[in-house]
Amino acid sequence: MPIFGRKKDKEYQEAARLLAENRPEEAAEKLRSLLENHPKDINVIVSLAVALIQRQEEPDKDSPATQEAFSLFDRAAELKPRDVVPVFNKAVCLRDLGLLEEALVQFDKVLEIEDRFTLAILHKAEINYELERWKEAVELARLALIRDPGIEGALSWVPKAMEEAGMLDDDGKVINAPWDDAAPDG
Repeated sequence: MPIFGRKKDKEYQEAARLLAENRPEEAAEKLRSLLENHPKDINVIVSLAVALIQRQEEPDKDSPATQEAFSLFDRAAELKPRDVVPVFNKAVCLRDLGLLEEALVQFDKVLEIEDRFTLAILHKAEINYELERWKEAVELARLALIRDPGIEGALSWVPKAMEEAGMLDDDGKVINAPWDDAAPDG
């Protein structure tokens, strides 16, 4: 779920509400109007980009709407280089489009800006799991859990990844864990 900026502007709040209610077409109209008056407002830019992706029934990386959305994400990131919101939202959209390697690159950029951004770490863990990079997935999941113990429920896939990575014995006990200095090499 993308992150939306919070603003006190009532028009923006209305557009964000429409987007949250899965009414991206209406949200996009309002956001385009807002963008005309506030061309450097990254919250408006990012929310419009998200709306452009969401209003497509089957988003395609090569569609004009997707290309415009990515251009908007990049524009917002250029306007405010230390803000994770544009980069994170672009990464989530890339992941949703199935562009997993590109999404990983964007999540790395998020972590360059804010190295403790747990959601970016969690997304990277899940993508590595989807790509069957078991050890990386487990290590990232562990880091995300250390940063935010409240995400434990989102990590139901970790035991399978640990098994696939050879980190569990036949009884399901942890062995060969990279974070365990006593674990045998292998």
